[in-house]
Amino acid sequence: MTDTLAPLRYRLSVPRPESHLVDVELRVHRAAGSPLRIEMAAWCPGSYLIRDYARYVRDLEARTAGGAALPVSQVSKREWEVGGDQAGEVVIAYRVYGHDLTVRSNHIDAAHAYLHGPAVFLFPGESRDAACEVAVEPPLDREWPVVTALEPGGGRHLYRARDIDQLFDCPIHIGPVERRDVEAGGRPVSLAVWGRHEQGAPFGLDQLARDVAAVIDTHAVRLGPLPCERYTFLLMLSPGAYGGLEHGSSSANLCSPHAFATSRGYYELVELLSHEVFHAWNGIRLRPQAFARFDYGRENYTRCLWVIEGLTSYYDRLSARRAGVVPVGHYLTKLAEEWGRLLAVPGRRRHSLEDASLNAWVKLYKPDESNLNTTVSYYLKGGLVMCALDLELRRRSGGEASLDRVLAHLWREYGASGRGYPEELRPIFEQAAGMDLGEFFARFIVGHEDPDLPGLLAAVGLELVPGWDGLKPEEGARPPVWLGIALQGSGRVVAGVLDGGPAERAGLSPGDEIIAVDRFQVNGEADLRQRLTGRSPGDRIEISMFRRGRLERCELVADKAPPTRYEVVAAASAGPAERRMFSDWLGAPHPGAGVVAAASVAGTV
Repeated sequence: MTDTLAPLRYRLSVPRPESHLVDVELRVHRAAGSPLRIEMAAWCPGSYLIRDYARYVRDLEARTAGGAALPVSQVSKREWEVGGDQAGEVVIAYRVYGHDLTVRSNHIDAAHAYLHGPAVFLFPGESRDAACEVAVEPPLDREWPVVTALEPGGGRHLYRARDIDQLFDCPIHIGPVERRDVEAGGRPVSLAVWGRHEQGAPFGLDQLARDVAAVIDTHAVRLGPLPCERYTFLLMLSPGAYGGLEHGSSSANLCSPHAFATSRGYYELVELLSHEVFHAWNGIRLRPQAFARFDYGRENYTRCLWVIEGLTSYYDRLSARRAGVVPVGHYLTKLAEEWGRLLAVPGRRRHSLEDASLNAWVKLYKPDESNLNTTVSYYLKGGLVMCALDLELRRRSGGEASLDRVLAHLWREYGASGRGYPEELRPIFEQAAGMDLGEFFARFIVGHEDPDLPGLLAAVGLELVPGWDGLKPEEGARPPVWLGIALQGSGRVVAGVLDGGPAERAGLSPGDEIIAVDRFQVNGEADLRQRLTGRSPGDRIEISMFRRGRLERCELVADKAPPTRYEVVAAASAGPAERRMFSDWLGAPHPGAGVVAAASVAGTV
């Protein structure tokens, strides 16, 4: 059908980036006697929230190729109709405001322009399959390069896409970048970095390029070459930023410029890039049937986001470990940290991974004060369940089967062949693993149970030991107590009340500002924790608070706090089989004996 449609021709310009505006011109052919309806996407693949991008459109006008004005009327929050009945070229001009530095929105300022396709390009619905041409005009007074995965179109800053889907899938960055180019996964890979990073830090761009190449090669060992002709990482550095968005042959990534200053920050940056490039296989090409063709105007539902994101969340760090970039201690520390975070979420008892996937549009991406009690992240639990499944397969098969085999099967049968997989995945996983997984799926994917990660780690010679920060049992210290609340930042205002905790039973509510414990003033989270030091389970504690501006008091009965620290201990008793499975799993020798990792997970009071 594509060859029967006239191409869509776009021109993008940012004459004054300080205004946070991009000027867009669209030239489209209209048949005689029919109005022209154009629309803008309401969301973007990879980020499951209706964002209503059309709200940033302004100054929309239409004219004929000869310059005669045409009437334009808005017919819905994301659609416009261009009047007139004359056949020929219609020129549509508009501006888009963008000043939100995320990977799923536009950001235009004096330093650069990051343009996110679904938030930029209006298009006629009937021309979605038409070829697209995009001419990009950087500011005349700045020699800004353009970075995009769009195919070159034969002229300076001229690009092509086969259709609207590909156009949306290729963000455009206009601005100064520092580049590194490597070969990885059998393909040319580019790293384009915008923003200043710390000079003289322990880690730098050269090492990042080498390490990311090693990680991609590790992905490719299990899945084959990168499934695109070339791949581009766009990395934008901004203090406090972190996140990424996958695309077919590129990814947009945000991270702090200070990530290069510490090993933890640097490893997390590598894991971010590992996550997004893994999506080139899993999520972009290996995807559910429900995502075969996106509807950009409404929610697109699937129960399989735990595969797209959970499987990717497991392999992003695992591949960095196997590549030798991330040390064993860091890997296990993060694993323990995530286990503690999962157990701190009461919502995991209500929401299965499948339910969390289906409800991402109103839960994960639209959180409210009750989210802790009503849902669980398919990133967090999905990654841990995939880890548990990998260890379960290794344990049951004596190391002969693993999640690697399942992943390779999924890619071969669905991703590489271009077929979407069905919503019911258990039979496919069972076929690949060669064993019955009915109970595992029923309990941990369809059901609400926690995987037995501590028990499964024993199969690779590890113990996961819970405890409390600062507690020294040999000195006779008692486990601390807690209230069961989350605070806003490190302040005094209650952000969430955990189901079943002392605060919930006593009637505390989100929005309450705690000002005193037993009539002694508290000035923030640290102060509040200090007031609870030395208390015992069963103690009665009086809480003074402001609720909607009125002073209130309530009495609660303290409970023993859940563990706030998890240690991963290498078991001295680990035998040859456990040590071999550990090595096969993480690509490193078993650490022997003793504590190899520890993580603090205190986030509630």
